[in-house]
Amino acid sequence: MRRTGAALALGGAGATSGCLGVITGSEPAEFSANVASVPDSTLESTGFEEYRIEPKELAREFTVAGQTREVVVTNQLAQYDKAAEVLGERLRASMFVALSTPAVEIAGQTFNPVGEMSTRELARRMLTQYEGINNLREDGEETVAVLGTDTTVGLFTADATITEGVTTEVQIHVSEAVRAGGDFVVTVGAYPSLLSGQGDDVRTMMRSVTHEEA
Repeated sequence: MRRTGAALALGGAGATSGCLGVITGSEPAEFSANVASVPDSTLESTGFEEYRIEPKELAREFTVAGQTREVVVTNQLAQYDKAAEVLGERLRASMFVALSTPAVEIAGQTFNPVGEMSTRELARRMLTQYEGINNLREDGEETVAVLGTDTTVGLFTADATITEGVTTEVQIHVSEAVRAGGDFVVTVGAYPSLLSGQGDDVRTMMRSVTHEEA
């Protein structure tokens, strides 16, 4: 499952265009998320390894009522992966992502649409950011505690090219956004269907996610 440069920047600054009527001033309006990540103890028990934790900054300019304003949003993306043997080849086959994106709250209103997205909408966003994953199918849903909140997790199947000439079916778990302080946190796990036992590891990762407070 090859990553593209954009990764999972779901809470894009384009989502804040509706709040520009209440944001005024000559300087950019800036919103930054705190990191959501998985503890080392959970990585050891599940076999996942940290790939990278990094900020993803997005900037957009909007013109509203004749005024142009720049909005800058900084998401925090924690990515983990896991090696497995698939069709006789050792591959980095499974992945887990924890995305923290600012709620963009102004005057008591939240303008980041991630908080209202269904798991299918979130899954579709993921597919646009990772190469070689297509043909998304819904498999139902379940409930998993994320950041201490019982959260709906959508279950999906898709086709993925995991290395040149090797395509396999993958299982995808996508949680709805959970509010954590001034941020929304979304978690995503994916692994080959041949390794169905990894679903338990993905659930463990989801339950173990922590969020840094400002």
